[in-house]
Amino acid sequence: SLGTIVMAASSAAFNIEIFAYDVLNSFSQACTTFVGQNFGAGQVKRCKKALGLCMAEGVVSLTVSIAIILTFGHQLLALFNSNPEVIEVGYSRLIIIFAAYFFTLTYEVLSGYLRGFGISVVPAVLTMIGICGVRITWIYTVFPKDQSLNNIMMAYPLSLGTTAVFMLIALICLHPAAKALKRVQE
Repeated sequence: SLGTIVMAASSAAFNIEIFAYDVLNSFSQACTTFVGQNFGAGQVKRCKKALGLCMAEGVVSLTVSIAIILTFGHQLLALFNSNPEVIEVGYSRLIIIFAAYFFTLTYEVLSGYLRGFGISVVPAVLTMIGICGVRITWIYTVFPKDQSLNNIMMAYPLSLGTTAVFMLIALICLHPAAKALKRVQE
C-alpha cells in the first residue's frame, strides 16, 4: 500500500542491512559457543567474561559496520536501484533500522548467552513475543491511523528495544551463571 518506490527502497536497503546484521549475529553465535564450552568445562567465570567480550566487541564491530554502510549508503543503494527517490527512501530506512541495531545486538548476544547455558526456549519465546508480537500489534493498531513508511518503520526500534528489555529481564530472573556456579561448587 506504500507504493513501488517504498517497495524498491525497502528491498535495496534490506540487501545492505543484512550485512550489518550478519556482523552482530556472529557475536551472538560466538557467545553461545564460548559460554557453552566454558559452562561444560565448569568455568562459569569465563562465561560471564565471554558475555562481556561479545557485547563490547559487538558494539565496536557494529559501530564500524554501520558507519561504513551509512557513509557509502547512497552509493550502495544505487547498486540496486538508480532512482534518486528509491535511494533516499532506502537511506531513510537504513538510518531507522541502524538506530535500533544496538538493541538487536543486546537481545541477540543475551539470547546467545542464555542458549550457552542450555536455556533455549525462553529466548525463543521472548523473541517471538518481542519481535513478532509487537510488530503485528503495531501493524493492526497504529499503522492504519498513519499509513506512512516512517510509521511502519517505527515498529522496528520498538520491537527490538522491547525484545532487548525482555532478554535483560530473563537474564536477571534466570541467573544462569549463579545457578551454574552453585552446581559447580556442590
